[in-house]
Amino acid sequence: MIKVEDLIKTYPGKSPTFALKGVSLEISEGEFVALMGRSGSGKSTLLHQLGLLDMPTTGSVIIDNLDVLRLSDSERTRFRLQYLGYVFQEYALIAEFTALENVYFPAMALGDNTAKKRAEHLLELVGLGDRMDHYPNEMSGGEQQRVAIARSLINNPKVLFADEPTANLDTVSSEVVFKLFQKLNKELKQTILVVTHEPEDKKYVDRVIWLRDGLIESDR
Repeated sequence: MIKVEDLIKTYPGKSPTFALKGVSLEISEGEFVALMGRSGSGKSTLLHQLGLLDMPTTGSVIIDNLDVLRLSDSERTRFRLQYLGYVFQEYALIAEFTALENVYFPAMALGDNTAKKRAEHLLELVGLGDRMDHYPNEMSGGEQQRVAIARSLINNPKVLFADEPTANLDTVSSEVVFKLFQKLNKELKQTILVVTHEPEDKKYVDRVIWLRDGLIESDR
């Protein structure tokens, strides 16, 4: 599903910062993979390159046999919306929208006027069937993150990227979110790549890629 070769990311300046120093990896369809490492190891930077949220300095990124770095800006934007899903630390829900409206909004952006039924199914899937008409300020942090996960799935993404999705949640809510990812991976065969700094999260995933100083330290 994803093939990366010699990915380098530098941030310019008098003393350029090398965030990634030549990362190569492959992720198969249906894998649940965690990127782990200390702060500053490059894990979020790598996720952002793979998710087309940022552009690497050099290297290649192939997603589903497509060389995505060769796409134009508008083509990358369309590709992200159609084929990739994202969950972040901040839930980024629209305050004026209900949970249901937040979930089907990305599909509406693609001109899909039939997404409401799918959004209802996704909210049922994440255990929020009884909260569809609630607004974000009427929901807990854990519930809001589950709405964000349902939203990330509305366009049937090939890959779901999650950047420290439980960083702002308590222990119980964090466990609920990771068990939900595990369920999505097992039942829907969803390919998932998650950045986390919590060692105990290893038990939920198929594989852990450890980064250190912009390089892969281990992959097991």
